[in-house]
Amino acid sequence: QGMAWIPEYTLRILDDSTAELTLRGTLINEAEDLVHADVNFVVGVPHFVHTDYKAPIAVSEMIRTIGAAVASPELSQQIATRAGIAMYSNLNSGTSMSAFDAPVDMRDGAMQLDATVGSLPTMNSAGSSDYTVYTRQDMTLRRGEKAIVTLFRKTIPYGHRYRWESPERIRHYLLLKNDTGSAWTTGPALAMSADQPLGEDLLGYTPNGGECEYRVTSAVNIVHELNEREIARALKVHQPSRDRWVDLVTLEGTAKIRNYEPTAVDVVVEIPVPGKPMLASDDGVLRTDATRLELTNRAGGITWSVTIPPGASKTLTYQYERYVPSG
Repeated sequence: QGMAWIPEYTLRILDDSTAELTLRGTLINEAEDLVHADVNFVVGVPHFVHTDYKAPIAVSEMIRTIGAAVASPELSQQIATRAGIAMYSNLNSGTSMSAFDAPVDMRDGAMQLDATVGSLPTMNSAGSSDYTVYTRQDMTLRRGEKAIVTLFRKTIPYGHRYRWESPERIRHYLLLKNDTGSAWTTGPALAMSADQPLGEDLLGYTPNGGECEYRVTSAVNIVHELNEREIARALKVHQPSRDRWVDLVTLEGTAKIRNYEPTAVDVVVEIPVPGKPMLASDDGVLRTDATRLELTNRAGGITWSVTIPPGASKTLTYQYERYVPSG
């Protein structure tokens, strides 16, 4: 408690296929003086049940409150009894250690705990035994000070990926391959090329051997167009209520992409539809939104992964059905 570190990345493009990734950590010390200490920077979420509580010897005046907060009634009574024994023993021996020998007021117990043990940013992900530890040896950092520590500098392979998530514009991503031997924690990353900034994005947690996407910019050299038209209608196919009928309409969509880049591009296309997807060209994957299964409120989408040569175009087609009020 009282000590945390904040990760920060720098991604420097070296050539068309390799980049240099540097991880730095800002260590914030609000706990105690560190003198020639070995500091472990943890990537992941190791499981410590009592991470929000200091040891009783460090906060002896709160031992009764902590016991009530984390233990069963039987165990709380044992803790209280032992606290009384410890206080009596320490008074006889002259040791400087004390504990409140009074009933716990559960109404303000949380405030007492916060005031005593402090707080740190909460880890939102589930506990895991898979984590990476970077150790910086012989560090000296006084309480209240901060330090920036370089944890690693690695050369990694990368590629390019483009995403069209309709109705948004096509976006350009760098596809980073983690072959560094350790996991990458989540943190902001600044991308540089020839000492010029390319962009800044959040680098997500990436296990060793995995891949992650780093957003760069909108893809201005890849243009797209999307059109839909009605191709069939079945009148009054369903009567959801006494005075209401709905028609079943079949629509066809056409998505066109043209590549003006000097090299071939890999594009992932995701098009949502307000109905049930039925057909898709070019091995498109159909998906249905399982949270929207009402007949007149169905939704889904189609996903493609295509490669478009330089100067070439690609046309994707799909069909879906939806129920609409009968006119």
